[in-house]
Amino acid sequence: MRRSILKFAAVALAVSSFAFNATAQDLQQQTWKVAVPTGERSWFGGLHKWWGSEVEKRSEGKIKVQFFWSDSLVKWGDALPGIQSGVADMAWISSSYHPAQLPNYMALDHMFNYGEDYVAAVKAALDAMDNQPDLKAELAKNDIVPMMSHISGLAPVGTKTPLTNMDVLKGKTLRTYGGARTEFYKGLGWNPVFMVFPDMYPAMDRGTIDAMGELVFLLSDVFKLNEVIKNVHMMNPPGIKGNGGVVGSAFFMSGKKFRSLPPATQKMLVDLRNEYGVRYATELMKAEEQIKKKWADNNKITFAYSTPADEQRIAQAGAAANEVYFKKLEGEGATNVRKVVAYYADSRKKLEAAAVKK
Repeated sequence: MRRSILKFAAVALAVSSFAFNATAQDLQQQTWKVAVPTGERSWFGGLHKWWGSEVEKRSEGKIKVQFFWSDSLVKWGDALPGIQSGVADMAWISSSYHPAQLPNYMALDHMFNYGEDYVAAVKAALDAMDNQPDLKAELAKNDIVPMMSHISGLAPVGTKTPLTNMDVLKGKTLRTYGGARTEFYKGLGWNPVFMVFPDMYPAMDRGTIDAMGELVFLLSDVFKLNEVIKNVHMMNPPGIKGNGGVVGSAFFMSGKKFRSLPPATQKMLVDLRNEYGVRYATELMKAEEQIKKKWADNNKITFAYSTPADEQRIAQAGAAANEVYFKKLEGEGATNVRKVVAYYADSRKKLEAAAVKK
């Protein structure tokens, strides 16, 4: 009996070892070029390098990951064609930079799209990309596969003078990431202009813009935007501490590249993607609190929340902006965009509820 048990254990161990080594055995030695808009020593860089080290470890050294930092390989705004053309094997694609190609993905960045549970938002975005038919088809059409999740964190407004009420910026120019937020700011009487993150510092410093929208803490800290503002307003509607942010953004690989990999390697990357998403969201929530404290201590930046009257204005402007935004996307051919948003919202709410029960 003992001999049979030992024999069974040996067989099970052999099968397990074979499965573990399958990724490495089937892989050819290769190096991946990854285009990154942020710097190596940034908070983002640390997480990206963790992902790269895990890919190398889990492929038993068959895959080497080479990062090209600070837009040195492909500019952030050119990330989609950058991987489609093969200049980069992976790049950080933000849907708002490619609205014609990724309208369904961009729709995830509607107003009030998540609250304080970043893990639930990341998981819901991945769920939608994997399983919502219209979004899944859009990614397939562009032949891209998500590899590393991104969530911006909540999206406040940064100013040099206090934003004591919504009329302070009436008629003034504010930077925006675009999407539904363009209509949101217009609804408040402001003048939004689209601008990528690297251009925000000089624009605010020179007075080209009067305020910075989507002043997400981690990325703003990387680009040192805390040096050109003195006030942060959370722009929150009733019941939450912020107004949502960016979740329609991630590192992608071309589908052609992904499909060329052995099935075991593909599974390894998807598993790592899911693990990375949770790690990223969890660490972001911790890091934001540290950054806010640093800004307050070192830069004397003040943080403010909406008054009850402004909460109502923000809620109304956000709801109206979402409606205009969805109609615009529908008119441009993304006819099922509300289904995409509903799928994401339902998934997020279920995940948030499950987290509360734990």
